[in-house]
Amino acid sequence: MPGSNLDIFDAQFAVNQFSGNQSLLVQILGKFIQQYENFDTLLTEHLKQEDFNAIKQQVHTIKGVGGNLGMKALYLECKNFEVSLAGREKKHTLDEFLLIFTQTLIAVKRYSAENSIQEIPEVDAQQDDKTALIAVLKRNEFISESKIQSYSQSLDLSSGELNALKQAINNLDYAVAIQLLEG
Repeated sequence: MPGSNLDIFDAQFAVNQFSGNQSLLVQILGKFIQQYENFDTLLTEHLKQEDFNAIKQQVHTIKGVGGNLGMKALYLECKNFEVSLAGREKKHTLDEFLLIFTQTLIAVKRYSAENSIQEIPEVDAQQDDKTALIAVLKRNEFISESKIQSYSQSLDLSSGELNALKQAINNLDYAVAIQLLEG
């Protein structure tokens, strides 16, 4: 069994996967938490129905996601569980797998809570919105579609400039977005 939180969730590895953009990592971890919150129930149901193909597919999917997000123990447990499923061995039981999964989910939730970035407060003046957006871009923070929409309503840009700005932000090309705003 893993001996440290680094074995469960390697946060530095995960941040590096997103080129140092911790805000984006927190957003992605939020989606992971939302998508896999009831994963244990789903696997248990598949087991009751003896739907081993569904279990294999679900375990394989979370293995890939977990591996890419620095969830080392979960990745290794998925590999072991896949071997067990392939041979119908009982070395790695569902309970053992779910224990590691639960520990991982707790670690990821804790990391997300500790590292979530507070939204920038809404401001009224057009120049303040522009300044706030540039600051967010310079910090390489993830900007949701609704936040882009909120900012774009108060910016004095032509529709072409606005479309170019939105495209740059959606492509995570923040340097271009900053140039459009400052230029």
